[in-house]
Amino acid sequence: MTRPLLALVLAATAALCAAPAMAAACGPALPAGADALIEAGGRIDQDRIDAAIRAEVNHHRCKAGLSGLAAAKGLRRVAGTHAGWMARSGDLSHRSTVAGQATTLARLKASGLRFRAGSENIGYLARYRIDGAPFRIRDAASCGFADPSGRPIPPHSYGSLARQIVSLWMQSPTHRRNILDPKVSKVGSAIGFDAAAPNCGRFYVSQSFAG
Repeated sequence: MTRPLLALVLAATAALCAAPAMAAACGPALPAGADALIEAGGRIDQDRIDAAIRAEVNHHRCKAGLSGLAAAKGLRRVAGTHAGWMARSGDLSHRSTVAGQATTLARLKASGLRFRAGSENIGYLARYRIDGAPFRIRDAASCGFADPSGRPIPPHSYGSLARQIVSLWMQSPTHRRNILDPKVSKVGSAIGFDAAAPNCGRFYVSQSFAG
């Protein structure tokens, strides 16, 4: 085997060996309490959901060779305002009727951060882990859902909600581009709960990026 070819083979082998190690190193470091169920009717821990979503985002950025994003209270605050508005109005939209925060750009400015680049991801998920999976309703009054084999389907935890919403965003070219944008350095996320939505309610998620 010639030296250039041998070097190429060794480089390819090294890359293959490094891939699992990199994937392991990029594993999401979820915050303490991420496995706690979200009390939809009570106080939502916005710090915890923000940290859980950021961990999932940084997991994907790490796998793409990008630096992680830092927390930003200003971004989380405007994301919370927008998530709350979407939950109250039942409207998944980048535009709102909130004075001074009606658009993505207005919300970024209202965050108080200086920025040259910015974007926003939004989405929603059912309170129970039924999105994208077959389920049946055992008892609508008590929010009893089950999979086809009859196993109960639980409500979302902070970690499961973060994992699923970021996974869905990563499957969308536009949302994926926002998550993997090398020009942003900070992120803030929040959720709002719409108790009137079908199947025992829905979480609206808003995420703001800036750099």
